[in-house]
Amino acid sequence: MDDDASGGFALAIASGKGGVGKTTTAVNLGAAFADRGLDVAIVDFDLGMANLGAFVGLTDPEATIHDVLRGNASIESACHEGGGLTIVPGATDLDSFASLDTAAIEDVVETLKVDFDVVLLDAGAGLSHEVGVTLSAADGAVLVTTAELASLTDAAKTGELVDRLDVPVVGAVFTRTGDGSFDDVEGIATALGTTDAVTVSVPYDRAVHRSIRGGVPVVMSAPAAPASKAYDRLATRLTSLLDFDIESPGESGAGFEWVDPASGTAAETDGPDDETVVEVPLEELIAEAGLDDGETATKERVRLLDRVWSRLS
Repeated sequence: MDDDASGGFALAIASGKGGVGKTTTAVNLGAAFADRGLDVAIVDFDLGMANLGAFVGLTDPEATIHDVLRGNASIESACHEGGGLTIVPGATDLDSFASLDTAAIEDVVETLKVDFDVVLLDAGAGLSHEVGVTLSAADGAVLVTTAELASLTDAAKTGELVDRLDVPVVGAVFTRTGDGSFDDVEGIATALGTTDAVTVSVPYDRAVHRSIRGGVPVVMSAPAAPASKAYDRLATRLTSLLDFDIESPGESGAGFEWVDPASGTAAETDGPDDETVVEVPLEELIAEAGLDDGETATKERVRLLDRVWSRLS
């Protein structure tokens, strides 16, 4: 666990472009952390395109992070409970984006770190000023991208920004693998310069779409789904890397229990997945995601790397 005065650890979930699974990653990683006995808060710092609340069924919260940054509400009033998880949603109307004091972001994060073990910052996409402020308030960052060239290029730029802000990239998540497009975990990690970080491939999984429609994280609604196992693996490896003091999933009754925001009752799930994977060989990741590790894939990886580096040079 981070040993600074505030106690908690702020982890930014960042991407170079929208629509790559950043918020999905934030919600499911938060739920997986909470299932390990950690107190977790997720803040929607995608201030221009806020949608975290919709992912967890909070469609009309009384206070949002936008209200906090305008000085109209306290951070405590913008915290909304969902079982063992705290959500700080953003406002979805365009008028809320005006008159925001982004300089207050760091104070908001530091305040939350006093009460929570992990504060996940769902950062905006791209390289805007508010993205830079959000990333600078983090203790570490996880990059989220797909294997598409545009997404990879933009993620690499975000990684460069994080590096300049002296924030360590502790993880890289490659989403929607195994859906027919070219994917190579090792090659992409090399292209992004994240080979020393926790690298997880999240396969394309229809259970993710169903979980978003239902407002329940896929790790809770379908713990045996391939995507759920990938997010669980990410949480396991990050807790080890960041030295969080955790309980094994399922050991404590204080673990994560998702509560339906409308009814206030606990959602019925299949229960936590008992399989905890700490280290997984690259070959197994490739097989799990349905990828090809043959000669053709190797040649395609070389071409992909050449294209990414040509965009960055």
